[in-house]
Amino acid sequence: MNEEILIPIFFFGATAAILWKFFDARHKERMTILEKGLVSEDLKHLYSGFTWKANPFTALKYGMLAAFIGAGILVSAFVSRLVWENQEMITTGIIFLAGGSGLISFYKIAQKKMDQ
Repeated sequence: MNEEILIPIFFFGATAAILWKFFDARHKERMTILEKGLVSEDLKHLYSGFTWKANPFTALKYGMLAAFIGAGILVSAFVSRLVWENQEMITTGIIFLAGGSGLISFYKIAQKKMDQ
C-alpha cells in the first residue's frame, strides 16, 4: 500500500479514537453521578469550581505572533535569495526566531500592563 494513503487513514483514525475515548469517559462520569443519586443542585455545586475567564491579552498575543511570523517569512524569502545553500534550514530558523521574538515582545508588553 502507498504511504500517501496510510498517513491520512492513521491521522483520522487517531482523531476518531481520541474523540471516542473523550466522550466515553464523559458519559461514564455522568452515569456514575446519576447512579450515586446526585440531584441537579448537587451537580451545579460539583461543577461550580470551573470558571471561564476571558484573558484580555489573548488577541494581542496571537496578533503579535502572526505579525512576527509573517515578518519572518518575508525576511526568510529575501535571505534565501541571497544564500543558495540550506534554504530550508534558514527559512525554518528565521520563522521560529521571529515567532519566539514575537512572544517575548508580547510578554514584555503584558508585564508592563499588569504592573500598572
